This record gives sequence, structure tokens and C-alpha cells, in this order.
Amino acid sequence: MVHSTAEVVAQHERLENERLQLLKSIHDQSGNAYRLENRKGLKFLQNKYNQIVISQREARRGPWTDPLSILPFDIWVHIIEEIVDDGWGSSYRVIYNMILVSKQWKDAIVRIPQFWTQISIEVGFAESEVLQRITTALYLSGDQALTLDIERPIGRDLYDGCHALLAPHSARIRRITFRQTYLSSSWSGSGAISLYQILLSLLPLPNLQDLRLSDSNFTEDQWGILESMPRIRFLEGGVLPLSIVKHVSLVNLETLAVSGRADELFIIMTYLPRLRRLTIMDPSRSVWGWKDDAEVPSDGYRVPPPEQPLALEVLTWQKRDASRLQELLGCSPRLKQLTLWTSWKTLGLALGDVNKLPFLSNTSVNMQWVNSGDKFSSSTVTQNTSIRELSLNFTYCEYKSTKEYQIEQDTNISQLTHSWLPTLEQVDTLSILVGSQRIIPFTFLSSLRYLRVLHLVGAGFDDNSEFPELTLNALEDLRLNHPLQCYNDFLSSLRCPSLLLLILQIMDFNHATNMTLRLPSLQFPRLSSLYWKIPQAKLEISPHMALKSISFSNGASQAAGDFCTYLILRPRDFPSLETVKFYQFPEWDLLFLMLERRNFLLDQSISKITKVFVPTTLGLVLKEPLTSLLGGQFTNRLSNHELSISGMGEIYFDKSLPGCHWCCLSMQACSSPVISMPYPLSLSSIWSEDRAELPIVNPDPPLADHILDWLSQRQTRYDKWKASAEDFNLWTRERVCGSHELDSAFIFSEFSTSNPSSYRSVATATLESVFD
Repeated sequence: MVHSTAEVVAQHERLENERLQLLKSIHDQSGNAYRLENRKGLKFLQNKYNQIVISQREARRGPWTDPLSILPFDIWVHIIEEIVDDGWGSSYRVIYNMILVSKQWKDAIVRIPQFWTQISIEVGFAESEVLQRITTALYLSGDQALTLDIERPIGRDLYDGCHALLAPHSARIRRITFRQTYLSSSWSGSGAISLYQILLSLLPLPNLQDLRLSDSNFTEDQWGILESMPRIRFLEGGVLPLSIVKHVSLVNLETLAVSGRADELFIIMTYLPRLRRLTIMDPSRSVWGWKDDAEVPSDGYRVPPPEQPLALEVLTWQKRDASRLQELLGCSPRLKQLTLWTSWKTLGLALGDVNKLPFLSNTSVNMQWVNSGDKFSSSTVTQNTSIRELSLNFTYCEYKSTKEYQIEQDTNISQLTHSWLPTLEQVDTLSILVGSQRIIPFTFLSSLRYLRVLHLVGAGFDDNSEFPELTLNALEDLRLNHPLQCYNDFLSSLRCPSLLLLILQIMDFNHATNMTLRLPSLQFPRLSSLYWKIPQAKLEISPHMALKSISFSNGASQAAGDFCTYLILRPRDFPSLETVKFYQFPEWDLLFLMLERRNFLLDQSISKITKVFVPTTLGLVLKEPLTSLLGGQFTNRLSNHELSISGMGEIYFDKSLPGCHWCCLSMQACSSPVISMPYPLSLSSIWSEDRAELPIVNPDPPLADHILDWLSQRQTRYDKWKASAEDFNLWTRERVCGSHELDSAFIFSEFSTSNPSSYRSVATATLESVFD
């Protein structure tokens, strides 16, 4: 039956009125729940309330319609392709999750070849699992072009198995990406195979168009493998000698990094008619061992620049001698992005040519070759209306400690910021990276009236710096990475009425403990998202009426716990908050108390928290009640003690109980045995080693006495955890087991229904269904 709009609205109002009346009754009854009959009555009301919430949710959702059944099939395919192609070699994870949506989705996905064209060889997985994924992808991709992502270091045994499957399909490979992991080469067991050996084993690659290298120290002879890649268009991550470009046909090349003399570069540009992105370096690429590049040959002849304009759109110049940079800029009128590694003198000379480039929108300047006596001149500076994004890196000005040198560098920086930056009328994104000894006169920022994004990394000021009031009306995105002691005064000096995102980091982690950062609210009235990346520091909390999302990085457990405690006490101070992200395990008792308090308030002007991000999957004893609370439903859960750090410590430090570190803290069953290791696991990797009591004052609205008592004993619970950990030095727990998908934030909301499935089992099931 189709209901009219008026009927739908009337039904919604009826349900909402009934829900609010029940909620008020529940609040009235909660104070008398110590008697058995009252607890039964309260439970009845809560169950009735939950049924209304479910009815409201279903009404908001409307009839569930599968996109696969209503969208044109080719549109649905394009949507899935956008989701799948993440560019990081992990598309199979998305695909295997989508297979689990329904039988219809599985049947559709396995018959679309382009969904299976990205093949990943990742370290850390069992060889059988990697080979299963490759076999599945090769079969289901049909004759489609392939993308190959390879993580290194990779052992020879694993690669030999992969190569046996891939070699017959080498003509289908269109892109190869190598990624270097944090693992050492010894981890690969049978001996790591080199990047060059991998490429050599796959030859010929007649249709390869895109090659992205993690690191390539190829010899000139080894670069000859490019002859077996006649259609190569993009080459990133490797630096070619210019002599190779002369002898190997690269007429299709659009992206290239080369080392050699700029004089030679003008000659070989005739060999590369389609070149769009160019990086040119000195012959030696060592950061501290750059060889002087004699730009003028011994016979005195200088190759003139090309007569016809070049098609370059992106240029990175990383050469000490920049005598020919201005000529290259002069014949590149289509340049859109420019990165310079340069000296003060060269920068001053080049700015005149930079300002003449009509399409240049993105510029990055790195002060690399800075010596005493090197001075910046603003004589060529003119007004610029094209540059939108600007990045400045002054960290290489740090390595001479004489007082005269420091004064000279501060003078150069001051001249640059006061003469050139105010002329950039249209800049909306600015990034400044400085070292600990540089002083930046940030007052110039007020002249950038369209500035929307500002990233400041480094000090830029010292303990004696003064902070005049600075108003940035258009600023929406502010990211700071400074010594903590500078933050309070700097943030207090800012006035950013349009600021939406604030990310705070620190450079000196050792000085963060026991320091407190104040986050002013009046200066940022529209702030909607805060990312706290300051380990061990304390957060002085103040009301933020527009804040919708807050994130706490790994190591920021104290600030996360303090924030949950504050929200239990004063939920009205953050009326718009909807999302909380933890990149380290929260104190579960505080999280549950906060959600129970906030999501069942009578004050409907306070938004409910509907999403919580945690660093891994959760056990059912956490996941099910957490999902219910995020959906606005009353639920049964473990006691506060069982959820607290003292209660979890009784399990975590019991040597007779198996379980890895992550499973214990996420309350999942785990069979990983404890291991002997005479190195204790740092408490900071679990929860902060220092807890400061948050003042228990003025809860608004009023809070039950037993919850106030529980909050007041937080330090006692932590002391119990710490005491249990003192003997934790002869054994430890495995850091992680196969139940966890690392480097991912898992989202729990009212629509969460199950833990992510094991990709290994899904891959096996897919193989069985395909080959049955």
C-alpha cells in the first residue's frame, strides 16, 4: 500500500512522540532500579523503546533496493570499478568483501573481467594464499590488460611460484608497480630477489605502458631492458642516464626522470616528442655528495634551447648548477607544476620567469644548496595570478651553526615571505616546512586573502616569539606540526572563522608528556573535524559547538580517555559530535559509559554518536553492544570492571590464558600462545603510562552517583594495571594474529552486522565456485 506524504509524516511524529515519552519514563525509573521488580519494569520499557527505534530506522531507510537491480548494468560496473581501483594493490580485499553482499552480487562480480585485473603480490601472506589470488585473477580477468603490484622484499621461493603463473600472461601486463615495505631483506627467508631480476624474468613486456619503481640502482647496461618495453609511457621511481635516452627508443614516453647535464637535455628532447613530466638531476644522486655539473663543455659550445615550445607540463629541477634553468622555463609555456631544488640566488633569478608562466598553478621550492654569502634578491618579483598551490622547504638551511649564517638565512626567508608571497594573489594552498632553528614571520599570511589550506611543519618560532593576532578569514584546513611548547600561544593568536579541519602534531615526542595543550573554541567557531596526533600530551578541553568528528592517533590514549570522560560529564559542550575515531584501543568502560549517556539524553538538540572507528576487528562481547548503542538501542554488556583496564589486565597478564596482544585488548578468542621474551612490552603501546585525574565537577545534565564514583577511581584502575605489568618482563604476547587486518580503521555504526571475513577463506571459496 502506498501511503501519502501526510500519512508518513503523521506516523513519524507518532513514533517520535512515543519514543520520547518512553525515554522520559526510562530516565524516571532508572533511579529506582536497585529493586528486582523495578529492574524488570525498566527492562520492559527499554525493549519497547528499542522496537520503536528499529521501526523508525526502517522507516528512514525505506524499502531496501539493490543497486544491482535498478541501475543500468554498465553504470553499476563503473561504480564498482571506482571503488575497486584504489591504486595501492589491494583491490582484491574490496572485491572479496563485495562478493559477500549477496548471491546476485557474487554472480555478477565473477563474470566481469575488469574487476579482476589488479594482481597483488604482498609480503606477510602465506604462499598458498598469494598463489590462489593470482590464479583466481588470471582466470576471471579473461584477456583483459593486467596491473601488477609487487611488494618488496620478496623471497625467491614465493616469487618463483608467482612467476610460473604470470609468465604466460606477460603480454597482457600494462602496469607494474613496485612497493618497498618496512621489512628488511632478511625477512624474505630464501633470499630476496632484486627488482631488476623480477623485471628481467617477465620480459618481454610488449604492451607495458606504466612502470613505477620503488628504488632502482640500475647500471647503464641494466637500463637496456627498456628496449623490451616499446610502448612504455610512464616511468617513475628510476633515474635514467641521458645516454640511455639517446640509444633506446622511447618515443611514447610521457614521464621521465633523468640525470645528466642540462646541455645534453636540450639535445635529447627531440627524442621525446610526447614528454609531459620531467625530473632532471645531477649525475650523482647522493643527497650529501652532489657532483658539480659543468654546464659549459670544454669546447665552449652551448647547445641552444629548442626553437619550438616544449610540451612539458610538470618539471622537477634538482641540479646544483641552474645556469640553464631560466632557458628551460622560457621554452616551457605549458608548465602547470614546478618543483625547484635551488639556492637563494637562483630562486631570485628564476622568479621573473616563473611569473611569466600563464598556466603554472602548483609550485614547490626546496632550498637545497645554501651556502654563506648566498642571498635572495627580489628584483625580478612581479605580481602572479596563476599559482594556486605553493610549498616551501627551508629545512636544508640548518646545517651550519655559525651565528652569521643563521642571521643570513633568517634575512633571506624574511625577504622571500615579505616580497614574493604577498604577490601571489590567488594562492589557496600553502605548505611551509622549516627546521627547529628558523624563525618565520607568519604575519605575511594575512595578505593571502584566498588562503584555504595551510600546512606548517617545524618550529617557525621560538620560546621568545611574539604572536600578534592573525586573522585568516578564508582558511578551512589547518595542519600544524610544531614543538608542543609553542602551540598554546600560537593557537590563541589565530582567528579563523571559516576553519573546518584542524590537525595537530608535534615534532618533539620526548617533551610531550605532562604538558597540556589548550584548544580555544572562540577562534574556531565552525571547526567540524579535529585530528589529535600528539602522543602522551594532555588536552585541556573546552566546548566546541560545531565539532562533528574527532580522531585520536596511536599513542594519544590519555587524551582519548580524558575526552570520553569529559563527554560523560558534559555532553552539551559538544552538541554536534557524531563520529569518534580511535587509532589505539580506547578505555572500553569510558567509551560505553559515554555512549550510554549521550545517545539516550532527553535533550534532542544534542546529536547522537553514530560512528566509532577502532584499529581492528572486535570480539562479539564488544561489537554487538557497541553496534546497538550506536544505533540508539539499549543493550546488555559486560560490567564496567570487566571493560576497564584493571579488569582486562586480569586476563592480559594471566600467563595461563592464550591470546595475542590485539585479541586480548579487543576481547576476541585467540589461540596464540604466550612467548618468552626478556624485553617488556612498553605500556605506552597499550595505554598511556601517566593518568592525570580529570576534575569531576559540574556534570550537565546531572549524573548518577555510581557513575561519578566510577570516574573518580580511574587513576586507581590504572595503578592496578601498572602494578600487574611490573612482572611482565620474562614473557610477552604475540603482537598480532591472522584475525586482524592491519593498517585499517574499522568502522562500527548502527549498520554494522559482522566482522570482516577471512580473505583466505573467501579466495578459496571463489576458486571452488569458479572451477566446480
